[in-house]
Amino acid sequence: MDKILTITAISGWALPCKWFAGEVAAAFPGSLIKVVYPQTPENPEEAEILLRRNPADLYIGYSLGSLWLLKYRYLLPDTARKALLAPILSFLKKDGLGGTTSETQLKYLSRILKQNKDRQGALRDFFSYSNLPFPETLIEQMPDRETLLRGLEFLRSCRAKGEDTKIFLSILGENDIFIDGDLLKRHIPHLDIVQGVGHAPGKLLEHLAGRLNLSADNL
Repeated sequence: MDKILTITAISGWALPCKWFAGEVAAAFPGSLIKVVYPQTPENPEEAEILLRRNPADLYIGYSLGSLWLLKYRYLLPDTARKALLAPILSFLKKDGLGGTTSETQLKYLSRILKQNKDRQGALRDFFSYSNLPFPETLIEQMPDRETLLRGLEFLRSCRAKGEDTKIFLSILGENDIFIDGDLLKRHIPHLDIVQGVGHAPGKLLEHLAGRLNLSADNL
């Protein structure tokens, strides 16, 4: 009997874990999937607990989750496969590491979340801007306001280096609205840029499965 592949996937900002788990499962059918959403991404003790509780054959960090995996890469087992989808070295454009978001834009989103009682409306706007399918049926499973704000602060303050990505497969859609692929590739020479793909995780996960020869046809 073939061994079941275990996957620990670190979610992107504001994504419901159940929805993201479904995206991973579609690309890696038959796998045992655990999705992690860090509540306090700057906290190394939380990271150690989350990764210790969720050992895997394959670790996937998507968007904010990619930056989180880079920050805590020293906690990952050497024998596991590791991948970054829509990888972030710095979210902010001013750092010159591939991010396309201004600090003003990030502060604006934070301010909307702090002031606007309609959290769903603010998130609906974000999903539309990101070209992500808004999971209406899972809205109640989205992170709470304080967790979302801590995630934005993490994106504002955390940075990684291109050399930190050496142990990871790194995959980016050429039309990602948050990342300048040409600039990021200067820092991650092995970056795999997928044509015709944006920021949404589905096609990136499919591409990763193909790269690992773990597509639906081979599982």
